[in-house]
Amino acid sequence: MTMTPDSIQSTASFSITELRDTLTVTVSKYNLSYDLTQLPIKVGPDCYMFYATPLDPMCRKKGLCVVKPYYALTGGDTISIMDKNKKIL
Repeated sequence: MTMTPDSIQSTASFSITELRDTLTVTVSKYNLSYDLTQLPIKVGPDCYMFYATPLDPMCRKKGLCVVKPYYALTGGDTISIMDKNKKIL
């Protein structure tokens, strides 16, 4: 099964590596960088934690990059990305 960021069938129909590959495309829409060598961690039903780096001006221009935890909510037809403050991006 091929997943796209905007079209995911259900959590039972994809593997963790497929989710990882889809996250790479999804997080780039939010100006985040995701390390493919790190698999997302399942923390609840339809919820996976992963670490990403916001590519803000401080990171791009000065190299002051910070890795932060984010959550991928995979229920429904799309993946939603949420930060540690429970704000959906």
